Amino acid sequence: MRKEKWIQLIGFSATLIGLGATLLSDWVNDQKMNEKITEKIDEKLSVRNAKEES
Repeated sequence: MRKEKWIQLIGFSATLIGLGATLLSDWVNDQKMNEKITEKIDEKLSVRNAKEES
């Protein structure tokens, strides 16, 4: 293979790796947000249940 083809292949590979890293990062951030939302909902429900029991 000529040098130009290797450079194109490396550039394409770097683009794919960058895209994969971005998608993975977005997924991780979504999971963290879902965890925070669930935590806040559970917190509010426990406060509400404690008030109802009083």
